[in-house]
Amino acid sequence: MRPFPSAGPQGARGLVAGVDMGATHLRLCLQDPQGALVYSTQQPTATVIRDGIARGVANLITGQLSRLGARCTGLVMGFPALVAKDRRTVVSAPNLALAEHAFDGLAGRLEQSLGCPVAFYRDVNLQLRWDVAENRLERQVVLGAYLGTGMGFAAWLQGEPWTGAHGAAGELGHIPLGDPQQTCTCGNPGCLETLCSGRAMARWYHQAARDYPLGELFRYAVDEPAIQLMLVRGAQSIATAINLFDPDAVILGGGVMDMPSFPRGYFIAHIRQHVRQPLPGNRVRFIAASSSAFNGARGAAMLAARPVDGAPGD
Repeated sequence: MRPFPSAGPQGARGLVAGVDMGATHLRLCLQDPQGALVYSTQQPTATVIRDGIARGVANLITGQLSRLGARCTGLVMGFPALVAKDRRTVVSAPNLALAEHAFDGLAGRLEQSLGCPVAFYRDVNLQLRWDVAENRLERQVVLGAYLGTGMGFAAWLQGEPWTGAHGAAGELGHIPLGDPQQTCTCGNPGCLETLCSGRAMARWYHQAARDYPLGELFRYAVDEPAIQLMLVRGAQSIATAINLFDPDAVILGGGVMDMPSFPRGYFIAHIRQHVRQPLPGNRVRFIAASSSAFNGARGAAMLAARPVDGAPGD
């Protein structure tokens, strides 16, 4: 176990911190070790990190801890990024548009400032952690598919997020079932996200003049071939994951699925059409994800409350 001198006052109560850092907003939650929410805030990401990620995040957390007379006992931080198996190294974060060196030594610098262990996760793992807890699925095999700006996907196995041999497990959005004429943000051609994502949906919408807002797309254009292809290809991909993992349940959510008139029943029917019968097809359950903006940060704090061998959620 690594020793961490406390940055808070002696005898102060310990709180865990969860941070969900997106391209637009950064969300922080402070919870007690039993999971009760003590504080939460949403700030523009650019404002928080204008003097660097480590300084900005540490100042945000320590400032509130000081007001509460508390100390931080663990931080888990999520990014829309590829995170290495060590849970300390951000490998690739194209959606954040930051300099390559922005994440250099970040975990260590945060640990020094906060006096507690720090771990990083892909943000989708944090959302799934929250949904697992909210639906009391900790002892089950759960998949989470979150269709938003990209195709977020995560797996919950053996009581924790499954990250694979290198930290890159669950990248369903980057299987080669997209538009072969499009290059994905990851650099590869034809990833699923080039066809099945909010980004792809917006690209199609702006190709012509429309007499309805983008947010009403499923109300007015659900039968358009491009939208149908997005739905069908997404359903086929999720069905493939179900056939591979044999889960008890699948969480379905994300900003696109939360849009008005999203055809959830139609989408699930297409998934079921490709799931192996009779098992897992007859048993797998589909559950709607909770849609609060703070769920990722709450999930991060839940993982931070489980230190093993000195690292949150390790």
